[in-house]
Amino acid sequence: MEKQTVAEEGYVYVLGVKDIDLPVSKIGRTTRDPAVRCAEINQSSTGDFIWEVTHQIAVSDCRKLELLVHEKLSPLRQKRREFFNIYPDAAIRAIESILASASDLRMVTLNEIRMEDPRVSERTIVPRRQITRSGKDTIYAHLLDGFTELLNVKGRPFGQLNKPTFGISDGHEGVQWNLKIRPDDQTARVGVNLEGLAYRGWPIAALIKSELGTPVLPRLVPQLRDRQNITLRFARDAWQATARPSILEENLGGREFHLPELTGDLWHTILTEALGCLNKERNYLGRARQTVTLVRKAGLEPESRIMEVSPHLTIWTPVDPSRDSVDELSSAIERLLPIHDWASKASGA
Repeated sequence: MEKQTVAEEGYVYVLGVKDIDLPVSKIGRTTRDPAVRCAEINQSSTGDFIWEVTHQIAVSDCRKLELLVHEKLSPLRQKRREFFNIYPDAAIRAIESILASASDLRMVTLNEIRMEDPRVSERTIVPRRQITRSGKDTIYAHLLDGFTELLNVKGRPFGQLNKPTFGISDGHEGVQWNLKIRPDDQTARVGVNLEGLAYRGWPIAALIKSELGTPVLPRLVPQLRDRQNITLRFARDAWQATARPSILEENLGGREFHLPELTGDLWHTILTEALGCLNKERNYLGRARQTVTLVRKAGLEPESRIMEVSPHLTIWTPVDPSRDSVDELSSAIERLLPIHDWASKASGA
């Protein structure tokens, strides 16, 4: 017999990225003030953006409405997360439509719900389009919006506003476009990115083996426009569960390289080191295990440890946030387009 759940009065809320318009929302439920729940999320160590409550609905059964919303919006949901590739204003319209079609659910007034934290007052949630931004935030918003518009993608955010870097990728499982922003020095970069992940057939392994057999990238470099402003970084990612801690052996080849430095011999050396970061016994379709040196907090000695590792390729070019964002981004993407085409073909992704 199916177990009946007790209806739970509470909120279904929509969180948006604070101060920046992104096509991403976090949709959840709580029996408390959503502002309290949002503060808890921001204080957690999830590594995501700083969130703010953009919308909330008080209903007779928040658990059931949340399940309905997550089910209806599942095509927009990011894997294993309560994040949806949808603007907050569109998310609340979808929630209102789902609520209207659910005959056994009803809206309730805020006074019907117990406020567990007296420090948080009831307030009207201001729609994001009415929020006033600082000049710096507006620059970042224009960059992020321009990235999604130029590439015609919804985008997937990464990083956090109070961390050294944050940004957005096209979310492709394989060769990706990404935009990384460094708020501290107000710089940004557009990159072509291929991580050492399984995706469909470990495309990073296909790229490495293809280039070791018939190297194409060194012959492509002289044909690139503004190649002196394009940088190659082939990294070693160390894995601790799903986290990637910092290690001393991070840069394959010892450092990043401007593309004009990339000789055939240097490229072969980097590729050979990258291949060693994959599991030879599985035909390189998986992570290898290597001894790496963990970078510890200040005052603590580095620690050597055997960990799973994988290679991670990024080729990037800088953009200036202070200039016209669309022109800057368009020029950067055009500069890297041959790189993206090469990486996609070499990796089969």
